Amino acid sequence: MKNKLFVLLSLALFASLGSTSALAQDNTRGWEQGYVVQVTEVHTKDGMFNAYINDLSNVWRKFLDAQMEDGDVISYGMYSNVNSREGEPDLFLTVTFKNWAAFDRGVEYFEKLGSQILGSTDEMREANVDRGELRTIGSTYTLRELKFKD
Repeated sequence: MKNKLFVLLSLALFASLGSTSALAQDNTRGWEQGYVVQVTEVHTKDGMFNAYINDLSNVWRKFLDAQMEDGDVISYGMYSNVNSREGEPDLFLTVTFKNWAAFDRGVEYFEKLGSQILGSTDEMREANVDRGELRTIGSTYTLRELKFKD
């Protein structure tokens, strides 16, 4: 009986020592913030995948190349959802911005950029209407990269 009591008390003491070590773990921030990444889900309409990619090359790509020249955009990419299931997007577009300020440029900046790339405001509006015939935009995610500190 005393042996069982000793074993139970020893186990209880050992268990309590193990739980205090969790409290003593290093809780300092071992990471830092990185780039801002925007991911957009695109559902292309039937038979319009190639037409939409061609449109991206003519408009989206030019906007992003100009923003890369300005130093706001670090990179951008297109990713095909190879095995998309019913209701899932078939294309993901990503843009990596230098920081929140670069991500959140004002309307004036984009109007100026648009007029340089597409021409008039009417031409920009027409390009957006035509794009609606090619695809539907799903969710858009804005993510903040986290990097380990060395």
